[in-house]
Amino acid sequence: MTAIGALFERSGEPASKQDAERIMSALRVHGERKQQNARFGNFAAAWTQGTPYTPEDLFDHQPMSLPSGSFLFVGRLDYRDDLVRALGLETATAAKMADSGLAMAAWEKWGTDSFDRLEGGWSLIVIDAENQRLTAARSPFHAPPLVYHESRDRFAISSFPRGLFALPTIPRMVDEERVADALILNFEFKEKTYFKDVFSLPSGHWMEVTRDASTITGFYDVDRLEPIRFARDEDYVEALDALMQDSVATSMRALKTPACTVSAGLDSSTVAVYALEALERGVPGLTDPLIGFTHVPGKDWDGRTYGKGRLGDESGPVKALAAMYPHFDVTFVASEGLPLDHGLDEVIRLSEMPPFGWNNLHWGAEIQRLTKETGRNVLLGGGSGNRTISFSNRYIFPKLFKERRWGELHRMLRALNIEQGIAKRYYRFVAQPLFPASVNKLIGRVRRDQSMAGYSGYSAINPDYAAEMRVGERAQEMGWDDSFSTMRSPQEMRKRMSFNGNREQNALMRAAMQSSSGVQSRDPLGCRRITEFCFAIPDEQYMTPGVDRWLVRRLMKDRLPREIVNFQQRGRQSADWHARFTQNLDRHREEFEAMAHDPDMAERFDIPRIRRVFDTWPDKTPLDANDHPDYLLAMVGMGRMFGIKRFINWVEGRNR
Repeated sequence: MTAIGALFERSGEPASKQDAERIMSALRVHGERKQQNARFGNFAAAWTQGTPYTPEDLFDHQPMSLPSGSFLFVGRLDYRDDLVRALGLETATAAKMADSGLAMAAWEKWGTDSFDRLEGGWSLIVIDAENQRLTAARSPFHAPPLVYHESRDRFAISSFPRGLFALPTIPRMVDEERVADALILNFEFKEKTYFKDVFSLPSGHWMEVTRDASTITGFYDVDRLEPIRFARDEDYVEALDALMQDSVATSMRALKTPACTVSAGLDSSTVAVYALEALERGVPGLTDPLIGFTHVPGKDWDGRTYGKGRLGDESGPVKALAAMYPHFDVTFVASEGLPLDHGLDEVIRLSEMPPFGWNNLHWGAEIQRLTKETGRNVLLGGGSGNRTISFSNRYIFPKLFKERRWGELHRMLRALNIEQGIAKRYYRFVAQPLFPASVNKLIGRVRRDQSMAGYSGYSAINPDYAAEMRVGERAQEMGWDDSFSTMRSPQEMRKRMSFNGNREQNALMRAAMQSSSGVQSRDPLGCRRITEFCFAIPDEQYMTPGVDRWLVRRLMKDRLPREIVNFQQRGRQSADWHARFTQNLDRHREEFEAMAHDPDMAERFDIPRIRRVFDTWPDKTPLDANDHPDYLLAMVGMGRMFGIKRFINWVEGRNR
């Protein structure tokens, strides 16, 4: 991981050497390999570098000098060759330039227009001491975090909050409003962090700071995309195939052949196949075979999986994939003996935020550890596939209804490969999204369906605290639907999945996991070119009568085994959460009771309700309200509660 930070003394006072070193020292935890800082009058810049991931990272050294200041960069560029050609650089020269050097060359040639030309996941800071201006920007997708604090006399910005709190004038205090919103999963105030007066620069935006003012401007808007229309259905598949080859190839730029995660789903398996094909064609500098890791439940799992039709153990389809590609070595990772809160405190310390939940922490950390153990430090995945190549077009039905395309609507509903009658299909896929969220939540409560009942179904928040903090009113003002039931078109759903506040908040968590493990996760399915293609093509390319996710199924019909490409089930990660919680039930209860006797914590959380869950802990994995009246709180709400509790105690210096 690389981390950057800068200080702008807007009063005109010279930046102190001590403050520059404070920022650099604070960020060293995210960059043990190299550290450097510099001052430019009333500006200071700091940079730290950790594990190198690409051959070009070995040439990186920052802060880089500009005629009147400095340039700082963190992240990774995609499609370097295209950028090199656009810049008019010699190939031999560019080969010895770090990504930061190419980004600076782009800035010097195009200024703020360069932001729309730099592909990949990156963030940057530009110091212009002569004109008394600081510029910062983050890429639209997978951008490393940038957080800042602003006052009349001083502006400070950093990859992580600790770079700001290194300055004595910036206090480290929890933002109670953000905590309350997080408890109901409302992250739509994208600029907010968990600290008072510390804000996040949104992805796809750039910021200009002068002595007297600051402005934030969006430079990326997916609504500006021109539609893509081809003559034949096959043309869309051929175009996506070419894009996939390029995206996976640019994601494989590494010092050693990457590893990959692989599941029974269409996304990570597709990435794995394209990576195997790339290695077969030959990738410069990569000679080792591809290896894969698949999370599977532990031995104590009772075989029960939440979600109708969900697959709790994904090893079967993955074994079929490995049999189809004998040179693909897959390890099944059961994470035996690891509790749900494995590594939780370290993640909080490095990310400086509570995780959204803890169910996936243990196996994610274990796969990263095993990746590092094999000598690899890049891990490919397909987490963005659900919003791109394998997007489900089930959100098209409300749109068809509003457009009065009723014949088409009826044919497609009848052809759905699900075990539901036509009336229920009309209710679920047409009526429900068009109802107000309040109506859906009322129906959810009547039916005892906590997943549709709003935050009261899944959140551990104290109702009195929720009312005092106005979480419901704020969610409504921001357009946040806590029943997740009112997506009324494919376009609306894709935008929600691509640009929601949850993804913004998770930037700190992704960066922290990289710093902790020394492994960089990459997602070829979320690159800008793939994303834009999938936004621009017709809705109908994602579904044909009887077949959802039609685009990726056509793409992979001869490349994936039928157990994956024709399979209608979806995997359920951490299906064994109940067994892992039960193994540590007494320890978790002890931590909860200590929290219950803390007046501040008891004010935030619904102590009587949570105590009832402990007192009536089910002896098998609960799947619905018939198994346990608070099954969803047990599965997800309690993990979020413990994460927020430990985060607040860490900030206040009270963790065990």
